[in-house]
Amino acid sequence: MWSIIKKTKSQNIFKKIKSDLGKKKERQKALSFLILFLVFFLIIYLLLTKTFLYKQINIFFAVTSSFFLRLVFGINNHFIYDSFLKSSTIIISNLEYPLIINKLCTGILEFSLLSAAVIASKGISILKRIIGFLISILVVIVFNIFRISFTGYLIINLNLFWAEIFHGILFRLFLVIIVIGTYYLWLKKNMLCD
Repeated sequence: MWSIIKKTKSQNIFKKIKSDLGKKKERQKALSFLILFLVFFLIIYLLLTKTFLYKQINIFFAVTSSFFLRLVFGINNHFIYDSFLKSSTIIISNLEYPLIINKLCTGILEFSLLSAAVIASKGISILKRIIGFLISILVVIVFNIFRISFTGYLIINLNLFWAEIFHGILFRLFLVIIVIGTYYLWLKKNMLCD
């Protein structure tokens, strides 16, 4: 029965989207959202990756992930920031190679996508978009620290082959479920309230 309800809901959603996109006004709204989304994404992404903020973000995730590896998993480690490579390294004594926190590990891509979608959402008050932006920061920070720390734990406790598979899965899950899921829940809550 649950699969019938889910199938019916998804069919209704697709019918609504198809119906809405058949209307000129709805196509204009969709195009406007897309353009705003791309502009905000580029601004946020470039601001976070091409300014002094990148170093601070990278160090923040290295320090907090290092702390959680020690606190939650009991793994003794320390971190170093490499100014030349512009990445942090978490050194764990029983690993031959260090964990490297590079640009993809910082959550900047995910945050840029999520916050750009929130900011570009028309029909929702500025205050609610600001709150959504702040929620985006919190969601990305919490889940990214978990992702980095858990990946470190997996690398230590599994062979590198399996750890790399789980790392890829965690990255994709983080990108899809956290970003799209958070935006969907935020949008659903705010569309019902307005």
